Amino acid sequence: MEKFERKANEEALVRRAKKKPSKKENIITLVPVYCKGCGLCVDICPTGTLQLEDNIESKFGVSAKVDAPEYCIGCKMCELRCPDLAIFVNYDEDQEK
Repeated sequence: MEKFERKANEEALVRRAKKKPSKKENIITLVPVYCKGCGLCVDICPTGTLQLEDNIESKFGVSAKVDAPEYCIGCKMCELRCPDLAIFVNYDEDQEK
């Protein structure tokens, strides 16, 4: 993993340490095949729910992962920021409405 990717993970962990788990359980679906590991979702997540990880199956060598789903507040900022449409938040619940 590159230096900027490790830094993004560290910053996300600092944000997470300042938060409490969400009262509402949110469902985050991440499609690693679509993810190019740009880290935009990790940078924008206000609760540090997402992390970057080395992924040998990805052609880019890195992808995002849901590291602490219990901290997700369902803001969908990661979903809106993802240029690859690789993240969905509460998708099943939204379909029912």
